Amino acid sequence: MAKKSKNILREDPTRTLTLRNRAVGEINRRWWEIQKLVTQSIVKNKVFLDNATPLTKDSFVFLRTPQKLDRFDAWLELTMRELILSGAVDPRSIEMNWLVEYIREAYIRGAKKANNEMASIVGRNQIPIRPDVFNVAFHIEKTALLFSRDFTQLKGITDVISQQLNYHLSEGLLQGQNPRKIAKTLNERIDKIGISRSRLLARTEIINAHNLGSINEGLLLSETLGEEVVYLWITAGDIRVRDGHITRNNKYYSYEKVAQLIGEPNCRCATTPVPISRVPKDSTVLR
Repeated sequence: MAKKSKNILREDPTRTLTLRNRAVGEINRRWWEIQKLVTQSIVKNKVFLDNATPLTKDSFVFLRTPQKLDRFDAWLELTMRELILSGAVDPRSIEMNWLVEYIREAYIRGAKKANNEMASIVGRNQIPIRPDVFNVAFHIEKTALLFSRDFTQLKGITDVISQQLNYHLSEGLLQGQNPRKIAKTLNERIDKIGISRSRLLARTEIINAHNLGSINEGLLLSETLGEEVVYLWITAGDIRVRDGHITRNNKYYSYEKVAQLIGEPNCRCATTPVPISRVPKDSTVLR
């Protein structure tokens, strides 16, 4: 008997799975690079031993331990700034922060998907084509705060990493631990905080941005059509969907209401704009 194929669109109604996976791959690569540099500095270069090989061209060997810690903290901050926090957050920038760039792409996809879906309902001749979503002032305004907030969350992760690594490094030195054990402990904190929280941020905000693009484009098109646009909620349709989200499936929400519902951690639901005149008569718009 032939194996049934998965309904990919049903499991991934925002169609952002590939984008999310790419973001996670980039997260892994960048944090793994930091882990490699931490191990190299502590284990191979032995920057905290008396016969220290320099972390940089400036020797650690003549520094007291507190000075070494300060130097290591400064190096770690610079390394995370280059690998994690580099780039701008302006929606129109050509050199955006790498993670915000994925979120920006999700927003564009959501806006264009909403535009195409509205065109399929009322006709392309009534819906303007969006070759560049960020040529529209409304979309720039709506995403400027979003991208800044997401970058601030990413920076918050690096701040926690700095605090955790400083603590565990100090603890390891006070206890006279082997450099390999110290490096292992630090890299475990990078796994549990840096990688895990960055993945959650990426998955959540990519889908959130996709839905924001959809509902904001719907709001723009409501002005074009001269009638209210509401939003159909669609779940991923599998056992991982939250009970509260199952109850929202195939229900219609006003712009104000749906904007309050999107963005929960790891939510995979999608929103689709529909002119209120096309809502089935037996359906209620929740406000």
